[in-house]
Amino acid sequence: MARGLIAPVAAVGAPPEGVCGPRTRIVCAWVYDLTGGDATAAAVADWLLGRPIAIGGVLLAGWVLRWFVRRLVGRGVNRILAQAPVLRRATTSPPRADANGHLPWDEARRAERARAVATAVSSTLSALVWVVTVIAAAGILGLDVGPILASAGLAGVAIAFGAQSLIRDLLAGVFILLEDHFAIGDEVDLGEGVGVVERMTLRETVLRDLDGTVWHVRNGEIDRVGNHSQVWSAAMLDITVAHGTDLATARTVLTAVATEVAATAPFDQEVLEPPEVLGVEALGADGVTLRLLVKTLAGRQFGLQRALLEGIAESFRSHGVELGTRELAVRVRRTAPVPPAD
Repeated sequence: MARGLIAPVAAVGAPPEGVCGPRTRIVCAWVYDLTGGDATAAAVADWLLGRPIAIGGVLLAGWVLRWFVRRLVGRGVNRILAQAPVLRRATTSPPRADANGHLPWDEARRAERARAVATAVSSTLSALVWVVTVIAAAGILGLDVGPILASAGLAGVAIAFGAQSLIRDLLAGVFILLEDHFAIGDEVDLGEGVGVVERMTLRETVLRDLDGTVWHVRNGEIDRVGNHSQVWSAAMLDITVAHGTDLATARTVLTAVATEVAATAPFDQEVLEPPEVLGVEALGADGVTLRLLVKTLAGRQFGLQRALLEGIAESFRSHGVELGTRELAVRVRRTAPVPPAD
């Protein structure tokens, strides 16, 4: 009797077509065999147990794959940018590195680039992973994904045509970050917008100029970039002296004034090389133009230029060096008087 109680139930064969889902036949077939061929119980078990478990497994696999992709992209981007050269700000003294030999400013700039690039790439790949996951879940539910994929393809083509400028902005933003054209805090010239970079996204760059105006520049519209905050800058002045001025005296005065200004605070910590008078830059109707060049820290040239102009004006006046001025020559032609008529 005991042996009869534990005798196995005879197999009843495979469930009929349409009872079980296309990808959940294990649970459905097990219930169908356990109930002795009850197709209704097998179908209910398939919908209440088999398909939810399969969909949950697909979603879990999609989440794990997304997590793996994000970590892999983050590490890959950090490794690539760690090997890329970074344009450093010039300083009069060597910057202090941390215990690992990393420079704080370089690491902050590199971390900002890595975060933005990794976010863009991982977001795109994560969206692709979730699209595949949803398609797999739709297949488990028995939906025909062929028309869905065809409609999605047509919709994607239409969206791509309509969002060409947006895609161009995003791609341009990625290359700006990868190639380190500029970063937050840099003073840049983007053509229409000139100012300090306050915020960067993959779509746009936000600048603030000297009068407080905020410029929103789309990355796809940036054709050229002039960065005043990388490596070093130069205070370059063209000084015009009057014709007949002793040029040797003017050069000596310019050199002395520039050296004196460069030695005063705060310029003594910002000037990188001794001032240099390059020589005669131009000859014109107003006078002779001399060019003065002083290399300084990136972004510090404007304050130095103003101080140099003030010092040059006072020194020229005390040394009797006359600045060039526009002269207007007026010639009066005298004609012979006309004799009176008889």
